Amino acid sequence: MSAGARFVDDGEAVPHTPVATWQEHPSYGARPLLDLTHHGEPCTRLVVLAAHPDDESLGAGGLIATAAAAGLSVYVALLTAGEASQYAAHGATRHALATLRLAEMENALARLAPDNFLAFLGAPDGAVAESEEQVARSLTDLLGDASRTLLAAPWRQDGHPDHDAAGRAAAHAARTSGARLVEYPLLAWTHRSPDELPWDDVLCLELSPALQEQKAAAIRAHVSQVRPPPNNPDGAPPLSGRVLGHFHTPFEHYLEAAPPAPS
Repeated sequence: MSAGARFVDDGEAVPHTPVATWQEHPSYGARPLLDLTHHGEPCTRLVVLAAHPDDESLGAGGLIATAAAAGLSVYVALLTAGEASQYAAHGATRHALATLRLAEMENALARLAPDNFLAFLGAPDGAVAESEEQVARSLTDLLGDASRTLLAAPWRQDGHPDHDAAGRAAAHAARTSGARLVEYPLLAWTHRSPDELPWDDVLCLELSPALQEQKAAAIRAHVSQVRPPPNNPDGAPPLSGRVLGHFHTPFEHYLEAAPPAPS
């Protein structure tokens, strides 16, 4: 996550729903299971769209590792380099931060799917909506014939402008290419309440202890986001422990919109 994520607590009150509140909801971890099929056929490819480096590990790290273990080809389409992260406030230039975060993402993906294919689409951090149409076209080109493809993207109602724009672009690309689309929440876990999630559209991916550790290792690889800045070791990292708690659970949840009713 990056620009506009509002995760750094600088002394002001930051709305936050604790992970325990979500886990107490009767639907958490109890929705139908997400499978790697499309129209009843096994998928051969997983494509994960990430607005920023670390979105893929936080929201879909378990899915990436699961798909890789099942023999699917794993593609990750990254929209921005995360150059507007809160970390930049501690002295890193946007170019240096972009270079660092791209390297961190490569390291994270190596822990989830060593044979992954990473495509960087180069949208501006914090302004994905301004290039949303181009993102949709580029993603559609990347998907090609997606009849056996599972596409995972940030939830269109996540609440972060880049995540929302990425989700809308993915929805357009899925309709055009024939991909199966599922959407993963990110910001929503902290800034929404369980009753605001449309649980009827939610699918659950259960993570074994080994998969949880793979995902945790990928998250740790995003060092600039999970550790205090080196020139302020007592400072708070952009992703605080209370935020990360939402992503260190035995489950990942995905939203899949119900198909439109026949006319």
